Amino acid sequence: MLGFARMQAFRAGGAAVALLMLACAHVRADSVPASMAGPSRGETDWSGFYIGGQLGGAWSSIDWTQTNANFFNTLGPVVLGTDTGFHASSAAGGVLGGYNHQIDHLVLGLELGATAVDLSDRRPSPFFPALDTYSTKVGWLATVAGRVGFAWDRWLVYGRGGWAGGNVEVTLDSPAAGVFATKDSWANGWTLGAGGEYMLWPGVALGLAYDYVDLSLDETTVCPACGVGVGFGTPVVDADYDIQSVSARLSFIFPPSH
Repeated sequence: MLGFARMQAFRAGGAAVALLMLACAHVRADSVPASMAGPSRGETDWSGFYIGGQLGGAWSSIDWTQTNANFFNTLGPVVLGTDTGFHASSAAGGVLGGYNHQIDHLVLGLELGATAVDLSDRRPSPFFPALDTYSTKVGWLATVAGRVGFAWDRWLVYGRGGWAGGNVEVTLDSPAAGVFATKDSWANGWTLGAGGEYMLWPGVALGLAYDYVDLSLDETTVCPACGVGVGFGTPVVDADYDIQSVSARLSFIFPPSH
């Protein structure tokens, strides 16, 4: 159910972004003369390929649900609970690249990004706190997002949305019993965000961006010592990752030749 709900949210978010882009393009097409294929005379042109980097901070809220009775959440035949929450924060830094096309003040684009984070949290099990520990980690985030922006003078403000993915880790550990369950996986989801940029010099832009990423994971962990039968079993963990970040960006723009 969790995976299906997150997929529905992803589809709804993607559809909303696509409709917004189409609506903005339709408004501009109706209100801008056909002769205006680019920015007004004297305005900054944001068209072209660009590459750059970003640096800032990220924070996360992560929810686990153990969807089966297993070694880490049962006492004999009794399931003691299923849910665990985590919170983490870290620095975030990475690379980005994309393409913009400007029509008067409207800027449409597509951007790819890769960001390194260390969103890690380790805490006692809520079911056997004296015996077991749970930990979670997000190490990398990747995004492919469409952008819709408005430009005037040297400024550009934009919204963005699309696909997101991340490298995630779940671990359940019972040192006294010598039982260790873990999974290192790639989780998929969606992203939404907004930002602003200022053209410092021709081809060099400085900006600030906020991004929200939602990832979901439905995985069976690896646990050779978890055993089978009543009171045993390998954990199946559904996890939802809500990640927010704020980053400063520096981009180098390569305008198309005319």
